[in-house]
Amino acid sequence: MTDTEQREAVFAELAADLAPVHRRRALRANGVSYLRGLLMPGVAGDCRPIAEAVGPDRP
Repeated sequence: MTDTEQREAVFAELAADLAPVHRRRALRANGVSYLRGLLMPGVAGDCRPIAEAVGPDRP
């Protein structure tokens, strides 16, 4: 298993763990994207750089 596949598996587990807390799929996806942005190297500051790093159309 490559590093990318392993990382994606961890995020899939995280999304499953968040399911009881965030029942709506969109909220759960936003939460996982936010965490993904927080863990990216070189991303710091407020939520705008994090949002730009994970790729939504607007923060």
